[in-house]
Amino acid sequence: MKTFNLLLIALIFSFNALAQPTQPGAPLSGNSSNCTPPNSENCSGGSTVVTSFTGATLRSGSANSVGAVYSFYNVTTVSGQQINATITIDATSNVSMSGSNFNIDDDGATDQAGNSISSFFAPRITSSSNLTTTDQRGYVQFTIKFYLENGTAGQQYPADFTTVPPFGGLTGLNYIHYDIDGSTVGTGGWFRETGVVINTAAPVINADISTELTAYNYTDGVNWKGFAGSVYERTGVSRCSQVTAAASFATPQTQITVRMGYDYNYNGTSFNSQPTRQYGSRFGCFTFPQRTTLPVTLISFNGAYKNNSALLNWSAENQISFDHYEIERSANGTNFSSIAAKTSLQNNTAARENYQHMDDLSIASGNVFFYRLKMVDADGTFKYSSIIVIRKDQKSIVGISISPNPMVTGGMATVRFETKASSAIEFKVVDMAGRVVLKQQNNVTEGINSIAITNLDRLQPGMYMLQMNDGNAVNVTKFTIAH
Repeated sequence: MKTFNLLLIALIFSFNALAQPTQPGAPLSGNSSNCTPPNSENCSGGSTVVTSFTGATLRSGSANSVGAVYSFYNVTTVSGQQINATITIDATSNVSMSGSNFNIDDDGATDQAGNSISSFFAPRITSSSNLTTTDQRGYVQFTIKFYLENGTAGQQYPADFTTVPPFGGLTGLNYIHYDIDGSTVGTGGWFRETGVVINTAAPVINADISTELTAYNYTDGVNWKGFAGSVYERTGVSRCSQVTAAASFATPQTQITVRMGYDYNYNGTSFNSQPTRQYGSRFGCFTFPQRTTLPVTLISFNGAYKNNSALLNWSAENQISFDHYEIERSANGTNFSSIAAKTSLQNNTAARENYQHMDDLSIASGNVFFYRLKMVDADGTFKYSSIIVIRKDQKSIVGISISPNPMVTGGMATVRFETKASSAIEFKVVDMAGRVVLKQQNNVTEGINSIAITNLDRLQPGMYMLQMNDGNAVNVTKFTIAH
């Protein structure tokens, strides 16, 4: 069965070699001067594998091309046994592999202090073309396999690279991806690195509580989980906790598959460059000062009034160490009480999940109802969603209305509008210079909808335009953000 699964994954990879992954969420706030070092990068007790990848040797295939296999000799020692490794280029998307644009492992790479990190797996990857007016994402996909040495002479391939029993995989395997950062491009645009691992072995993805990384999980033939980067550039291959993530594997592994890539978001200003990025990773220890799994990410929250009920819908991802949602209702927008609870559809999952709750309002007094979600983690900590407003009256709404209006505070706002049929809606927040500074997409139902506009707290105070496009018409309203 295991052999069949690996073959299936290989076939999926071959058919998705040119796929462009989904777009990650917007970058988190941060500061390039923030750099908290790890408590330790040395493993204690010998329970975790620490690797050294140097001297890549092409063993099969064409250099710098899909299918190429590179060998690395003596990457670590486990219980007195030498371990060798190979790295295969499985697939690429929107990257250039020609000339000096790609390096499978740069042994001359340095960290932010100028220290050599030759032991890291440190490829250099370049975008396929100048990044101008079109959003683009790309990656190189690598599979790293571990082998017991099976011979006495050095640099023998494949004689010293065998997975025959009794080798059942490496235990205590932590994959560390450093320096997942980037930069802003104009106002509201960015170029940043991404790093994900294949989710077949269900690794736990860790970061520091001060992380600037955004959870990044998507499905492309198989499930991937990891992070999209910061837009606060560091020097060299930074080992700062703010831009470092770790994937920890609870079960022995003979191989893992990773994607090192980038995310370019155009927002009125072209990057107009074909950037080359230096990546850095290894297997070993990274003791975060305050290690955490990223809290649940609420992707969308909206509602509609239909058949005497409020129909609430929301999507979320990265529900790691997460317990449940509490749906709260208020008649005045201030005093809320819990009316229902929902647990995660899949326990401890990073994948995106969709939820729905119907609140019967047929005998409820009043005309206006306010709803919010209380998102409770396993340790009892919680946070609230934005508030959405549902009205029982069926008066038609012309265009769109936003509340609170005219001034949005606290980064939370709700937009209400009427649709004649279920559809996909795109929202854009535009500043007074005509630049799109925020985008959001939602699926809506027939009737009067209430949508929470998220991430407004990332915008500077001032006046903005909200554009709503349903594919047939564009509606616009003005609002002001105050912090």
